[in-house]
Order: sequence, then C-alpha cells, then structure tokens
Amino acid sequence: MSPATPEPIVPLGGTRQPLFGLLDRWWAIVLACLIALAPLLVVGIAPLTDLYGHLGRHAVQTELAQRPGLQPFFSYEWKLIGNLGGDILVELFHPLFGVEGAVRATVMVTQALGALGIVLVSRAVHGRVTPFALAAIPLLYGFPFNYGFINYTLSMALALLAYAAWLGLRRTGREGLAALWLGVAGAAIWVAHTYGWAFLGLLAGSTMLAEVWTARKHPLRAAGRILAACWPLLIPIVPMVIWRAESSGAAISGWAWQFKLVWLLSALRTYWRDFDMASLAVLAVLLGWALASQAVRFDRATGIAALLCLVFFLALPFRVFGSAFADMRLLPYALALALVAIGAGKPGAKAWLVAGTLALAFFGVRMATTTIAFARQDALVQAALPALERMPKGARVAFFSVKPCRTRWALAPLDHLAGAAMARRDAFVNDQWQQPGVNPLKVRYPAAEPFVRDPSHLVVREDCMETRSRVRLSTALARLPRGAFTHIWIVGEIPKTVTPPPGFVEVPDAGSGRLYAAAR
Repeated sequence: MSPATPEPIVPLGGTRQPLFGLLDRWWAIVLACLIALAPLLVVGIAPLTDLYGHLGRHAVQTELAQRPGLQPFFSYEWKLIGNLGGDILVELFHPLFGVEGAVRATVMVTQALGALGIVLVSRAVHGRVTPFALAAIPLLYGFPFNYGFINYTLSMALALLAYAAWLGLRRTGREGLAALWLGVAGAAIWVAHTYGWAFLGLLAGSTMLAEVWTARKHPLRAAGRILAACWPLLIPIVPMVIWRAESSGAAISGWAWQFKLVWLLSALRTYWRDFDMASLAVLAVLLGWALASQAVRFDRATGIAALLCLVFFLALPFRVFGSAFADMRLLPYALALALVAIGAGKPGAKAWLVAGTLALAFFGVRMATTTIAFARQDALVQAALPALERMPKGARVAFFSVKPCRTRWALAPLDHLAGAAMARRDAFVNDQWQQPGVNPLKVRYPAAEPFVRDPSHLVVREDCMETRSRVRLSTALARLPRGAFTHIWIVGEIPKTVTPPPGFVEVPDAGSGRLYAAAR
C-alpha cells in the first residue's frame, strides 16, 4: 500500500472525472442511499430472523401500560448498557408511527445511515465517491443484518459516519475539536452497541497508525501520538465495566475454526447459496485486481482497518458479552472497508474504468436480487401470520419453530415470529431472549418453565437427532407443563402428523402453520 494522502474534496455538484464523477453529486449520493433501501420498501417488517422477536420486546418497551395481557409476564427496565441503539430509535419513532411503524422506520434509518456512512468515508479518504464504495453497500445486507442484529448494524453505521466527520475535522487542522468529537461520538455509539464503539476505535486507530507509519516515527513516539489522538474513546470504559460486572462479565466462549470457514463464505448470505457465493467471488476478483493493478492507489488507513477487522474476525470466539456470532459480524465490514480503500491511481486508465463499471453493476444487481429475496422471505412470513387472527387477546402461546436437521443457506424468517403475537395479540410467548445484560426485557412465568424463553421454541424434525438445546417437536409437546398455555403455534418444517398434548384441538384457517387451542 502506498501512503494515503487524500485528494482535495471535489465540490458536490462539480466533478473532474468524465465517467464516475457523477457519483460525487448530492443527488447521486441520495439516489444510492434510496437504492440501498429497496429491499425494505417491498416488505412491512423486514423478514429478518430475530426482528419479529425484537418487535415483541418493543411492544413491551413502549406500550406495556396499555397492554394488560402482557403485564403479568414481561417488564422492561431501562439501564445504561452497550446495546440500546434500536430501542432508543423505536422510543423516538413510536409516538409518530406506533410500535410496528417504529420498528420498520428504525430498520430503514439503520440501512440508510450505513450506506451514507460508506460513501462519506470514501469521500473523506479519496476526495470522491468511488464505484467501489457503492459495491460495498450490498454488504450491509450481509449475514449479520439478515439475522436481525439491528443494534449492532446501527452502531456500525454510526461509527462510519462519526469516522468520516472526524477525518474532516482533522483535515482542517481542528485537532482539539476532533478529539472532543471522538469522545462524544464514541460514548453515544457505545450506548447503541459496544461493537460500533470498538469499530470506531479501530478506524481511528488505523488512521493514526498509517500516519505515524508514513512519518516513520520512533515506536514510543508513535504510540504516544496514537494515544493522544484516540484517548477520548476510552470514556465508555467505566460504564462498560459496571455493566458487565452486574451481568455476566465478558461471557466469552465458542471459538471454532469450522464456523470461521462457514462465515468466510457467508458474507453476502441472503437467499440463493450459489448466487451469493458467486457474488462473493466477484468481490474477491475486484479486490485481487486492485491489489495487483498499477491503476489503483489504496488508502493505507482504510486498508489497515480492513485487515484488522479480518484479524479480529479470526481471533474472536463465537460469543462475546453474551452475544452470539461475535466473530461473524465483522467479516462484511472487513470486505466493505477493503472496497472503500480502493482509489484511482491513474485517472482514466482503462483497467480502472472496466473495474469501476463492474463494481457499479455489482451494486445494482445485488440490490435488485436482495429485494427479490426479501419479498420471497416475507411471503413465508405472511403465509403464517393468519394464525394471529385465530388467537384471543391475552393468549398464552407455546410457540415452536421446527428446524431441519442441517442448517439451510437462507436464514429462517419464522424463528421469532411469535413476537408478532406479543405485539398484535398481547400474548405471552416463549421466544424472548433472557441473557444477563443483553437487553432490558425481563420474563417471568414460573408455571411455564422451561418453556419461557429463547431457545425453548426451537425444535427439530422427527427424523433429526436431539441435542441438549434442541429436541424433537414431539418431545417438546410431551414436556409442555399442563395448564400453562392456552395455545400451541407451530411453524417451519411441520410433520404431516402432529399429536398435540391431551386437551388441545386444532384451530382451522390458521395459515401455513398449525395452531392448537386448549379445549374449554
């Protein structure tokens, strides 16, 4: 990598490049952000694995006082923790849109900010928006987002925006204001999600590392220079220590190289395995060409940040601070930063024009296919939701999502669909997360133990082997505590014959799943 000296910012509305210069105009940036929202515009609540579960939590968060059916079982207590980004946005949007509209608006704002953050970082480091920055935007719809990690995704978007602003302040020589901004922004992003705060530190630290590397400073002076610029990011350390001391500490577990290999192939994992992996191969070709081409000048700081993301992906275990998939979450951002690092070395070079055109085509194709994938996933959700119309208000629902023996490529949009029963029918359901310090929701229903919390709702088909965490549907039904539930709702890969517990009868016209009600 060559030293990264950003080119002068091209005024928005003006351009020096005949082909890709239009990308610098405000209307082009806004258009790119709108295209980035296309998958969310064709659905209501996005069909993300965890999002309907979050919908249920947000119903408790915002409307518990008006929902007597939920009050005996759930409570929500605000605490200062590093995992509140989506909750705060929902709280702000709720008076305007209601709980479901607030959740939808939160997801859309998250993705719009992520796309804007990518293009603004590109402008900050190259003086222009490159086509490779647009090619990075589809990675916002990668594996972490499709799981429904909204707090995490929001914090990463905010980190990108904060980083672009910090670069702008430092470029104009306002070091003191840049340090103040880093402290304030870092603390706010920590509240959204701890990972976003760490990501901002990684971005800022990489910039300073590139700076002292270029200046060839003595190691001790280099360390002092980096610390002097980045120390305000340490402000959240105190609340983080208090938070983790009151919960489960670092809660680190589960490093496994087999999972690392799967995650490496899953950065764009959405719906079609072969297409998603072919798309990943296209990105690999673009990055390989950029590394070998003389038509490219890498931004050193962004390249270092991408490399560090990859290193942390390899080093981190599966679970950190009680949050699963801690390592997997970083990989799409490592690739996105690597793409953003690509800048023109020889403007007008044929290889640059060809690769840039391929990058723009990649952006368009991936956003179009992701939109189709979301529509198909949402169709599965809508087919199952009629069961809600057959439930009375205040039902106590034992919810089961029947999983295949081996995990499929497309993520399961039905796994936390029971959250819709909380939001729309004030029902108790057994799919809410209950990990110390992870979220402010508390669940209490002793009579229903152990079918009270996640993952008691996840079961496997009858032809699968049982594990400690997942039993067959028939086993789960046989273990249900008598009298604790008024309804049983089953979705997913339902067997042809289901034997409900004694006293339960099937409810007709309940959508694609099965609904059983306790006989009166």
